[in-house]
Amino acid sequence: MIEITAADGHIIPNKTVLQGSDSLVVMSHGITTDKEEDGLYTEFAESLLAPSFDSIRFDFRGHGESRVPSEQTTVAGELLDLMAVVKWARESGHRKIFHLATSFGASVTLLALSRFSFNDLSAVVFWNPVIDYHNTFIEPKVEWAREFFDQKEETELAYRAGTKVSETDFVIGPLMTMELLLLHPEQTIWPSSPPLLIIHGDADTCVPFSDAEEYMIRNHDSVTLHRVPGVDHGFDDKIQDVCQQTVQWFEEQD
Repeated sequence: MIEITAADGHIIPNKTVLQGSDSLVVMSHGITTDKEEDGLYTEFAESLLAPSFDSIRFDFRGHGESRVPSEQTTVAGELLDLMAVVKWARESGHRKIFHLATSFGASVTLLALSRFSFNDLSAVVFWNPVIDYHNTFIEPKVEWAREFFDQKEETELAYRAGTKVSETDFVIGPLMTMELLLLHPEQTIWPSSPPLLIIHGDADTCVPFSDAEEYMIRNHDSVTLHRVPGVDHGFDDKIQDVCQQTVQWFEEQD
């Protein structure tokens, strides 16, 4: 593990695949998962990206090997984690840097890009991205979050000590709940560089496909959307196709 420390002193667990490529992919995972993304990131980094691309994948605080309890996780903290890893990537000596973000990780990238320049990155890919917190969590358009964000009105969330995500041990604490209410990653205007490819299954039951579609329409000059028909959040039997499309997108910008 390479030692990477966020601005607030948080140590970021990570794994790298460094085989001498001059191109590096920074990989961000989704909520309740970790840097391996249930093994998907592991295989992608070690078998598909390498040796053409080096890579680094990391645990956001509150996830995986992080020592921060999930209920203390905040979007602001995850932003610090991402920016620390990107800083390491920029100083790593690689000629080109690429970025892959999955699900909630994409929302963190959007928020970071709303304030900080990423124009030195060569290309970005989002897999099934969380773009709008309101539509994904607070008043979900799809079924997943309806099980745990079950408030009758939003005011209840001001007094809720924690929201346990169904079928996991992950608890969304009150600070992160306020961020989900107040932050708007969907308002980020994607710049002309780096180019963004969104790959999203149109039968996603966790994150609304319509949010990706609307984001592409609003940012059509620099965002490409690839619709994967009939697949859910993990891409089902189309995952190998998605991985190949991602590698191809990176190679086209390399």
